Amino acid sequence: MKRAIFPLVILALIAGFSLWWFSPEQAVKRRVRMLLNTLSLEEGSNKSGRKMGVYSLNAVLCDEVELSSPTLDAANGRFDRQELESVFSWICDLAERSEFELIGFDSVTLDGDSATVEFTVEAVVVMPNYRPADGVYKVDFELEKNDHGWRICRATWTEA
Repeated sequence: MKRAIFPLVILALIAGFSLWWFSPEQAVKRRVRMLLNTLSLEEGSNKSGRKMGVYSLNAVLCDEVELSSPTLDAANGRFDRQELESVFSWICDLAERSEFELIGFDSVTLDGDSATVEFTVEAVVVMPNYRPADGVYKVDFELEKNDHGWRICRATWTEA
């Protein structure tokens, strides 16, 4: 009898982990982390290696994304995914470095095939002559689920 309990406990743990890992909330959190990792560019890193991140952007952004920021006027509006990929490619060429460190998730709200994620991030973007981001920001993402998984459709950020 004792021998049968051990495999059952292991199966229960695996099943519990699988339910947690593949839950919509965890999938959405992984998308956010994936985007932050993609946007982080190490100082002195290879430009062509940096630009490989454009393919990662393609996997996390909706066809059209609405951006809103009180600190960067040029970043406000609705943009096609291709426009955002081009801007990121430009940033890969010019940025000395960028770092987006997730401080923590404030909330994750799921409603069917849509989700809202609120989180806090510490961001630094160092360009040759200025820093368009340097500090702690409150960020809200709205995501939609389609055949390709969760995609970010709206992003708003404000200084914390």
